Amino acid sequence: MPPNRTIAILKDLGIIAFLVLFPHFFPLPFYTYAVVCFGVAWMLLRKEGKTFKSIGLAANCITIKAVIIAIASAIAWVIFMQLVYIPLIKHLFAVPDYTEYDFITKSVPTFLTTIAAAWLIGGFYEEVLFRGYMLYLLEKRLLKSAGMLPAVTATGVLFGLYHWQQGTFGIIAGALGGIFWGILYKRTGNNLWIPIFSHALFDTITLVLIYIGRFGHLY
Repeated sequence: MPPNRTIAILKDLGIIAFLVLFPHFFPLPFYTYAVVCFGVAWMLLRKEGKTFKSIGLAANCITIKAVIIAIASAIAWVIFMQLVYIPLIKHLFAVPDYTEYDFITKSVPTFLTTIAAAWLIGGFYEEVLFRGYMLYLLEKRLLKSAGMLPAVTATGVLFGLYHWQQGTFGIIAGALGGIFWGILYKRTGNNLWIPIFSHALFDTITLVLIYIGRFGHLY
C-alpha cells in the first residue's frame, strides 16, 4: 500500500475515533461536546470542498413524503424494540433494569428538556455525525470497494459502541438502530433528514414510555 494511502487511512480512522470517543472522555457541560465534534466534521468537509448539504442535509429534502417515512419508520422501530428486542433479551439473559433516564420522571420540565435534547443531540447531531459524516468516510474512502452494506454495518457497530455507558444490551440496541437508520438513509436517496426525524421521534416515544412507566412493555 502506498505511504500516502496509509497516511490517509490512519487519518480517517483517527477522525472516526475522535468523534466516537471525545464525547465520553471529554464530557463538556450542556452538550457542548456536540459543538466541538460538529465543528470538526464541518471543517473537514469544507477542506474537501463539501458541506453537510453534500451528505444529504439539504433543505429541499424536507418533504411531506420524507416526514411520513420518518414517522412510519420510527413507529416500526419502537414496536420492534419494545415487542421483539427487549422481550427477547429478557427471556434469554438476566437483564438489569434500565435506569439511565429514570430522572426524567421527577419533573415535567426535566422531561421536556430531555425531549428537546433528544431532538437536538439524539436526532440531529448523532445522525449527521454517524449516518452522515462517518458513513461518508467509510463508504467513499475506507470501505470504498466493499459496497454499501459493510459501511452501514460498520457505522452501526460504531454507533453501538458510542452507547457503551448503557451496557452490553444498550450497545447491541444502538448497533441495531444504527444499521436500521443507515439502511433507511441509503434506501431513501441519502436524505439525511429522514433518519434525523426518525431517530428523534423514536427517542421521544421511548422517553414518553419511560415517563409513564411503560418502557419495555406495551401490553
